[in-house]
Amino acid sequence: MSKRQTLSIIGVWVMVFIFLGIPSIWHKIIAIVTGLIIIAIAYNTPPAPKKNIPDNFIENNKIE
Repeated sequence: MSKRQTLSIIGVWVMVFIFLGIPSIWHKIIAIVTGLIIIAIAYNTPPAPKKNIPDNFIENNKIE
C-alpha cells in the first residue's frame, strides 16, 4: 500500500473517529496516536523531485 493510500485511509479514520462517542480520555489518546502516525508517514515521504528550469529563457531562438 502506498503512503498516499495510507494517508487517505487515516483521513477517513479521523472523519469517522469524531463521531464514535468514546470517552474523552480515550478520544485524546487515539487522536494523539493517529497524529503521530501521520507525522511519521509524512516525515518518511521523500521530497518531490525538482523540475529542471533553465536559468535563461530565450524566445524564438533570438538573443537580444
